[in-house]
Amino acid sequence: MPLQEQTSLWSDTTIKMIDGYSGTLQTGSVLHETELTSNVLLLAVGGEGELAMNGEVCHIGASFACHVARGTSFTLMARSDELYYIVIMYKASLGGASHALPSYRKHPLQTSFIQNPVTQAEWIQNAEKIVAKWRRGEGLERFHANALLQGMIYDLIMEYERGQGGAESDMVDVVVSYISSHYRQNLELKELAALAGCSVRQLQRRFKQEKQLGPMEYVIQLRMENASRMLLHTDASIGEIADKMGYRDMYYFSRAFKKYYGVPPLRYRLAAASELDEKYAQALLRYRTASSYESAQGPVICHMRGEYQVTELPQRIAVLDVQYADHLLALGLSPAGSVGSGSAVVNFPQYIRAGLQGTELLGTYEYPDLLAVERLSPDLIICTEVHDQHYERLSQIAPVIMFKRNESWQTILSLFGELTGKRAEAKRILADYHRRTALLSEELAAVLAGKSVALIRPLDSLVRVHSAAHRTGAVLYRDLGLPVPLFVSDTADTAYHISVDRLPAVQASHYFLLSNELMQEGISTTEQRIRGMLDKDERQQIHSVDAATWIGCYGPTGINGIVDQIEQALLA
Repeated sequence: MPLQEQTSLWSDTTIKMIDGYSGTLQTGSVLHETELTSNVLLLAVGGEGELAMNGEVCHIGASFACHVARGTSFTLMARSDELYYIVIMYKASLGGASHALPSYRKHPLQTSFIQNPVTQAEWIQNAEKIVAKWRRGEGLERFHANALLQGMIYDLIMEYERGQGGAESDMVDVVVSYISSHYRQNLELKELAALAGCSVRQLQRRFKQEKQLGPMEYVIQLRMENASRMLLHTDASIGEIADKMGYRDMYYFSRAFKKYYGVPPLRYRLAAASELDEKYAQALLRYRTASSYESAQGPVICHMRGEYQVTELPQRIAVLDVQYADHLLALGLSPAGSVGSGSAVVNFPQYIRAGLQGTELLGTYEYPDLLAVERLSPDLIICTEVHDQHYERLSQIAPVIMFKRNESWQTILSLFGELTGKRAEAKRILADYHRRTALLSEELAAVLAGKSVALIRPLDSLVRVHSAAHRTGAVLYRDLGLPVPLFVSDTADTAYHISVDRLPAVQASHYFLLSNELMQEGISTTEQRIRGMLDKDERQQIHSVDAATWIGCYGPTGINGIVDQIEQALLA
């Protein structure tokens, strides 16, 4: 339906401005609005950022304009440089216009959409003028502000509707808009065709006519373009990028990326860095996270200190983090030496102690016994960035691989499979885990019925509320799909820190409390306050778990043990 023919769509529509304001977001800061009671025009100019609407995240460029429909929640975050933003709130009365639309379309004023980048520089100037006139509070000035607002909405909708010559054009734009917000998910042609209200064949034909590629090719294009931006502008690992782009298998993502760009992701990142600045390239090499690629001589493990060429399988591996001992045991191997845990008495963790009968104790993670490492004469040492101060000395003993301690356990297990010739075993362990968590997720969804689950840890005088960005939080919220509290749903940080008095604001039905009782040989005052507060509400359940286990056990055995405890707590 051409715009000029939609008389009934607009004849009874009225616009009334409610308020407007502007501000600046520094890098990493956010603007957050929940369940808007009015429509919003959001404009921004500056650096790159992310705009999340109702849980869907869109990367935004140096400038953009966004129409946010009533009832929507959004979060704007500045990622690089500062973002200057303008917010204009208004109400729209649509009369009976919505009945003139096809079933698969909403009235444009009931739709949230983004124009990115903004090509009309005067939009920012007009938005500033509208807000300024509204702020004066004078009748005639506010009348003018409303008139300018209607003109801006007209221009924005014309941009949104541009190129739509009929229902077939509408269907393509509907699918494009949907893909832009859901390309990280598993999309199927049947699903997209149903959304557009047409057959698969018709959608493919119209999509190719307008976009010069098919719908699924468009999905891949968006994934690859966004993966490219993350490779160039962040230090996220290949595994993290693969996961964000909707690929659960890092190696499949690497193959798809190479097919699209001609080179593997890591080489793409390093090649781009070398073109920019040699020091920047060195920084990427030093701080990049774990990945691998195939060479003519065999697998190459990429780590924080460079690359390790696997020409022969290592026979005597020393690990300076217990989680790596867990990985080796899961693959049917034992490290020659490993650090343990404890203060007065150092020993291997109980949950893997039986498998380390022939393993030499090498001190603790924080204080490795370097003399014991020398006596061990390993042919490979695996450590974390915490051991950076010992790197030179360790390198004199044996080759060293250094990973970030908070790297995904699934990524590390895959790399250990490459390193030890146990690739098939690693894939089987990961497949079993994904199968298990997928089945358990369905079972838990029925039991919880939307009730949220919080992961909290008492500190000296505060409470740490973990998000999905935390490693254990990822098990709860990503792997098992448990409902995250609204309090933390939009954070990119691993946790919020709040006072005990603010804990009710989390509003969860189930709390997994990371207790320090075993480490402190008793319950702290803060933990006692938390327990007392949560026990008062019959609608809340508290599940106390050992903080040391849930925070320190990040191999396959430890993670599956955490899943066991989650299953037992929520299905009891």
